Amino acid sequence: MRLRFAVPILLLPLSLHAQPPGRPPGTGGPPGGGRPEGVAPAPLPDSLLQTSLRVFLDCQGGVRGCDRDFFVQELNYVNWVRDRFDGDVHLLITTLNAGNGGRELTVNFIGQKKYLGKLDTLVISTLPNDADDQVRRELLRTFQLGLAPYVARTPISSRLRIGLIGGAVPQRANPKNVKDPWNFWLYRVDGNIAANGEQLVKSLNLSGSVSAARTTEKWKINLGATTGYNERDFKVFVPSTTVPGRRDTVPVIVLQRSASANALVGRTITNHLTLGLKASGGFSEILNQSLSMRVAPALEYNVFDWSEATRRQLTALYSFGVNRYGYYNTTILGEDDETRLNQTLLLSLASRQKWGNTNVSLEGSHYLHDASRNLLTLSGFVDLRLGRGFSLNFRGSASRVRDQIYISAAGRTERDILTQRQQLQTNFRYNIFAGMGYTFGSIYNTIVNQRFGSLGETGRRFGFGGFGG
Repeated sequence: MRLRFAVPILLLPLSLHAQPPGRPPGTGGPPGGGRPEGVAPAPLPDSLLQTSLRVFLDCQGGVRGCDRDFFVQELNYVNWVRDRFDGDVHLLITTLNAGNGGRELTVNFIGQKKYLGKLDTLVISTLPNDADDQVRRELLRTFQLGLAPYVARTPISSRLRIGLIGGAVPQRANPKNVKDPWNFWLYRVDGNIAANGEQLVKSLNLSGSVSAARTTEKWKINLGATTGYNERDFKVFVPSTTVPGRRDTVPVIVLQRSASANALVGRTITNHLTLGLKASGGFSEILNQSLSMRVAPALEYNVFDWSEATRRQLTALYSFGVNRYGYYNTTILGEDDETRLNQTLLLSLASRQKWGNTNVSLEGSHYLHDASRNLLTLSGFVDLRLGRGFSLNFRGSASRVRDQIYISAAGRTERDILTQRQQLQTNFRYNIFAGMGYTFGSIYNTIVNQRFGSLGETGRRFGFGGFGG
């Protein structure tokens, strides 16, 4: 079963919750069976709760509004367990960007144990400016709806009711018949400033960006521009040239400035194939580029249907582009400016399942005038839940670098290397992270206690904390 909801999340047309002990079904409470805002649902007796549905909540990819403590408090007629192997139902939540700047949240209700083989899916849409509380309340409502068929097969089913709040929900208008003054365009403007300092080190970072996007079933258009200014001010101790045995401080200022503009136009051809064009331009002091321009047609193929994108993707993206470069300093290849062709192939696998999630990609590119000028990068992450409470996660990337045609021929001083004012020549790059975790103990304790949730600067400095918070 796959149901789709696209109503604004301010509407809460349905309510489902445990009937308080001693009250006949359908009596008391607000019209339509709702619960007054801010009033906690009546808890079930322990003897009945022990036989209730066991639910494991799995919010992958940092889903906004996925507040477990809130769900535990508000939906208290199920047992929220800490391990997927203990659950009767696995709630797997995945998310994708929507054309309006919001998110499309897909909630998969995966049956386990006696519900094995049962799979339901509900999809909701959020707006870019929706508060986290709105999102989590819409998720709560969706959980209530999706869990109802499972709860109906437990002893607590006689205490549940479901009904409409405020009458029937009006039919959603067809977007094709709506007059949109923005014609599906979404705009965003951002500006940021960050500063920090100590006695000998100061830094200032300024950045800004503008973007415009238009997304339909057939077209995807993304336009954007960014600029950045980074200044670091060091005070370095050096031996005094006037007083023997004395040290003077010498200021060292490092500036890094950049700006770029990007455009992407994509056209859906089939449920698997997309044709597009990418263009970009800008400058970067750290890359020794006073001018960088690129135009590249691109073709993307997904082995799976794009309707399955929240669960799995296996894509191949090929692009062939022309690049125009201008340099601040003559490069190690003796160029002050040049025009080069290159091609890129990116293979990517993404999967989000109840056993964990993976995202692995392999990218290769080279310049056509010299195939030895190439780049090969393997990157990704794997998060595995191998057993009760046991998890492994790996993330990182490794690159073989042969395409740094922009490196300045000017020699690098020790100061240049330490401050990384410009990109340094290298044959490889890598970063690796591996971790494991094991959790054991009670699977039923769903008590929420936020006391001592903030320990201030001292707590952060010395790592005070625990399982709460």
